[in-house]
Parts: sequence; structure tokens; C-alpha cells
Amino acid sequence: MADQVATKDDTIVRKRKTHRKSRLGCGNCKIRGVKCDESKPTCRRCHASGFTCNYSRAAPTLQLSHSSVLRFDLSPSPNQVPVDGVFPTDSIFWDVSLQPALRIPIVLPLQGRLGEYALRPQDYAALHRFQTRTAASLGTLSQRKWYPKIVSNLAKEHPFLFHFFLALSLLHDAHLSQPPLPQAHHASLAFHWYHSTAILSHFLSLPSPETTLSSSHRDALWICASTLGAASFASIRTQDPSAAWPLADPNPAVDLDWLKMGHGKRAVWNITDPNRPDSVFHNLLNQTPMQNPIDPSVIVPDSLPPLFYSVFELSATSSPETNPYHSACAIISALSVEPINDDTVILFLSFITQIDPSYRSLIEEKDPRALLLLLYWHSMVVPEKRWWLRRRCIVEGKAILMYLERYCADDGDIMELLQVPKRRLANWNFINTGMVEKR
Repeated sequence: MADQVATKDDTIVRKRKTHRKSRLGCGNCKIRGVKCDESKPTCRRCHASGFTCNYSRAAPTLQLSHSSVLRFDLSPSPNQVPVDGVFPTDSIFWDVSLQPALRIPIVLPLQGRLGEYALRPQDYAALHRFQTRTAASLGTLSQRKWYPKIVSNLAKEHPFLFHFFLALSLLHDAHLSQPPLPQAHHASLAFHWYHSTAILSHFLSLPSPETTLSSSHRDALWICASTLGAASFASIRTQDPSAAWPLADPNPAVDLDWLKMGHGKRAVWNITDPNRPDSVFHNLLNQTPMQNPIDPSVIVPDSLPPLFYSVFELSATSSPETNPYHSACAIISALSVEPINDDTVILFLSFITQIDPSYRSLIEEKDPRALLLLLYWHSMVVPEKRWWLRRRCIVEGKAILMYLERYCADDGDIMELLQVPKRRLANWNFINTGMVEKR
């Protein structure tokens, strides 16, 4: 990837000189951890990198200079057909007269060096697919009416977002393609995935990011968390249930990442607070489980199989504090009375975003009862057609089913409770690379 990343580093090794520490440097140099020469109106490092130099705390960091601005055309294409009365996210158009290749920042230094990445023609094509295809699989139908404009404006202000869009678009390509994919595709996906996670981790590790980052920057971080959340759940390395977790030992890179992202997404919500008055998301995310979580202490009456109460020790005195299965049972009970569709799918994600740490540990340990609850949730979500949800729910759901049948065959209660998710999953199978319902 040396032809894509340009480093700015001296080739001659010199002895380190004593220098005056910069206390009035620009925001870009501070966030990179490099010395700023404090030149006005643009410091030398920002001028060389193509960033807009900023000396104000409120100004966005790592914003590319005007000559590198990516322009978005949000007007519908003449040949575009609306879906359910709503146009999908419109295409990105690059004005080549401004710059032949947009350079997006690599926020974290690589081995002490600063770099940037120049988008290639295939990257522009992937961004086009994100806008016209992948973005439509995020959020609810009502959210897609305002999502394109918000995302476009944030990306122009914070170009590091393009790593996230490219990673999700390339992952979507992998789900739609017949394996094996070209090695170049895997390399590009790994590259943008790495920088996506590194960028998010970097900003969240800053001292008090909820107060030191600008309002726009916090909004961009919420887009980062949302995109990575979908990508983590979509990243399942096999279509063969017998080779998937929990039957196979987990691959730390992908198999259980979605567990961490569920908890991490809630942490990002608390930091970014997208419903604050100065957020572009203000009053637009009131249907999300972050804003309106399911009460983890309340079991909806007559919503669970009677056997649940004995298997998971649910009683009048049971609570999330005394029973590690209680919260998961409460969420499943609330979801069982809701049909899953384009508007309610966000509610079903409560199982991921509200996952209790003690219950998460039991999943990682392959506790049979914890796996049984996860299996029930997978089987409830399978009818939802979103690509980043369905594959894991089918593959991992069938793998959990096989695991419990193999190792819990002598437990009559678990075998009986397996019958409902087993019937649900039996209705779904693979045809080529897609999942379809058996008739």
C-alpha cells in the first residue's frame, strides 16, 4: 500500500534538538501530536498536508483545504427511481477540475509518521455504491429522508468519515459477490477498516471528548459508531454454520466483535449525545433504543414460553442485579410482541446495545442458557432483509442450534426450547450468496 500512503518523514537521521514546546499551536498539530511552528494564517505542516489550519478550539480538525473539497450533488438523478416514495441516497460527484484525487487524512500517526491517502477511481465507485445502495440499509425508512444530507455535510467537514463509508461499502460488496474475492478487495477493506477503528478509538481516547470536541465533530463520531456497528455485525467469516462460532473457536478479529461494539456504541452515544440541542440529529433519533431503551427489569406478561421461567430462574424476585439472564429475557419478551419490519428493526437492536456485561461474559464462555437466548434473538431477526443483519443471524443461529443439540442433548428443557428457533431457522437457507425463505 506504499503507493497509496504518502509519508512526510526525513530520510536523514538527525540528533534531536532541544526546542520550545508549542502551546499555541493549531488544533490539527495538537491532535496529531506533532510540533506546530505557529505560522499564521497557516502553519507549515497544515500547508504541506493540504489541511485547513485552525487555531480555534471550536473549528473542525483535520479538515481538508478548499482545493480538496468533495462536492455532493443531492438532487435526484433523472434516471433514479424512488423506493417507497423516497429516493435512495444520491450519487457523489467529483469535480475533477478541483483536484484529480481527494486526499483523506490518516488521523493516527503510523510509527510516528503522518500520512494521507489519495482516493483512487475504484474508491469513488465504492463511495457511489455506498450512497446509492448501502446507505439505504441503515436506519429506518423515515430516517432515510434526512440521512443523505446530514451525512454528506458531515463528510465534507470531516473527511475521515470516508474510511467508514468505504469499509461498509466494500463489506457490502463481499456479501453480494461470489467468493473468492480478489486480493485487492480484501486489502482495501482491511485498510479502511483499520483506519476506521483507529480513528474512532483515537478521538474517544482524548481527554473529555464530550467537551473538547466541536459539536460537528461529535456528530461525525456518532456516524462512525453507527457505521462500525453495522460493519461489525456483518463481518462473519463463513457461510458454513459448522465452521462458525460457537462450534469453531472464535476468530478474535471478527467473530465476537459485535458484542464489544454493542457496548461501545452506547458509550459513544453518551459522549456524543446526538439529541443535544446543537446536534444535527436533534429530535431525529427519538426512535432509537439509545433514546428509548427497553426496560431490562420488566418481563412482558404471557410473552415467553412457560418453560423460560424455570430454565432462566425468572421469578418475582428476579432482577438484572440478581440474575444474569434477566435483562436478555426482558428484552426478548418485549420484542416478541412486536413484528419486525423496516420501522421496528431499530428496536430489535436493543438486544445488542443493551447487552448486560455479565450476560456478555456468559456468551463468550459458551454458556448453554446464554446461547439459547441469543439463538432466540437471531431467529426473531432473520425475517428482516437487511444484508448486514441476516447473514450472521442465519449462520450463527444455525451454529448455536447445532452446538446445543450436540452438547446439551441430555437436557430435556433446553431441547424443548430449541424447537421454536429451530422451526424459524429451518425456513431460511442460502441460494448462491444470498439468503431466501424456503416455501
